[in-house]
Amino acid sequence: MKFSRIETRSEQLVEFCEETLHSFGAVCERSWYDRLEVLAEGETADLLQTDADFFSGELRFHDTGLSPASSTGIEVFPGCPLIFRLVETLWRRQIPYSRVCLSTGDTAKTPPNDVAERLWYAQFRSRAGWHATPFVADWAFSILTAMRCEVQAIDQTWSYHRLGFSFPSGDQDGSLEFMLEQMVRLEEARLEWPEPELGVLNQWIGRAIETELAPELSSIKERQQLYLRRELTRIDDYFENYCRELRSRMDHQKKEDAKQRYADRLAATQAEHRRRRADQIERHTIVVIPHVDALLTVAEPAFRTTVSWRAGRDEFNAIALFVPRTRLWHVLSNTDQK
Repeated sequence: MKFSRIETRSEQLVEFCEETLHSFGAVCERSWYDRLEVLAEGETADLLQTDADFFSGELRFHDTGLSPASSTGIEVFPGCPLIFRLVETLWRRQIPYSRVCLSTGDTAKTPPNDVAERLWYAQFRSRAGWHATPFVADWAFSILTAMRCEVQAIDQTWSYHRLGFSFPSGDQDGSLEFMLEQMVRLEEARLEWPEPELGVLNQWIGRAIETELAPELSSIKERQQLYLRRELTRIDDYFENYCRELRSRMDHQKKEDAKQRYADRLAATQAEHRRRRADQIERHTIVVIPHVDALLTVAEPAFRTTVSWRAGRDEFNAIALFVPRTRLWHVLSNTDQK
């Protein structure tokens, strides 16, 4: 999901800053339609004035940029550092991680063996001698993450994403986001909630973001390459001409010390040429930075069983979980061979 940019006005900023600072414990009072008197201490004071234990001053709000008149107050306008600091602090103070037991509202029923067998075959393409032990009621876990994604290129862009993953396989569950509105909350059960490793979760998010941003990054990459090629051509032409001139001057020198001076200048010029190229490549590098704002672990009814099947002369067993909502199987243990 990508939101269009909202035209921000000063009165909106006044309301935002007043409500936000008040929630942080500061005392705020409107002294004029575009001014806000603030008394704050501790962490809130540090947001307004770096390394300050106490802040007493005035915020002055403008639609764009700084006001021409000088003042002792803090100038606030769309895109100023203070707005970003307040937003980031708000995000950090929200509940970053929570758990909930949900259901589609229908009474979960064990699937008939023939249906379970067909779904197993459709997913894994193996069912020779397929057999399952009686189903036991259990829970299936998924992880839903809400995140903002920042793309740093010639033009900085932001996008918002909600990504769902099945646990512990990490398969992306695109239906989870839409099913949340249709699912009902169940009474909390005593469960052994999974603790996802941050490194593994980062890999899941990275793969999903790479897929979702692929079309946008493709157009950004083409534009970046065009600009980079233009800058590298300009740099190469300048330094090639300059090196050609240095070599010409060095060839006309008779004294060895003069030739050495030009040789040193030529070596320094070539080193500067490489540095300028590397600097432009770094400047035109596309950086994607995901900002995870919230994680939600969802537990929903499922059925556990032990599945056995044959592959040639070998027989395999696996503990599997069937999720009625998605009608998918999840293998929980490595298959062993008899």
